Amino acid sequence: MSNIEPIDFPIVGTAIKLSVMVLGFETNATTAGTYYQLLTEDDKQCLSGNYYMTEEQFAAWGQDNSVVDGYVAEHLGVTILN
Repeated sequence: MSNIEPIDFPIVGTAIKLSVMVLGFETNATTAGTYYQLLTEDDKQCLSGNYYMTEEQFAAWGQDNSVVDGYVAEHLGVTILN
C-alpha cells in the first residue's frame, strides 16, 4: 500500500492510500492485470478498478513489486508520496 497526495471524492471522503494487487497470470504471460483501490484514512473505498500492464511495463517489472504501484498511479493520475 502506498500513500498518495490526497484526492477529494464528494460524499465518499478523501483518498490518501493506493492499494494494488497483481492478478494471477500464466508463466508464459507477456502482461498482467491489477486490481486497485483508492482508500481513505480509515480504509473506506473511494474508487476501484482494473489496470492491465503493457508488455513493456511487464518486462520492466523485474523483482521490485512497487513499480506496479507506479504504473497504476500514473494511469490514475495520482502522486505517490512514499
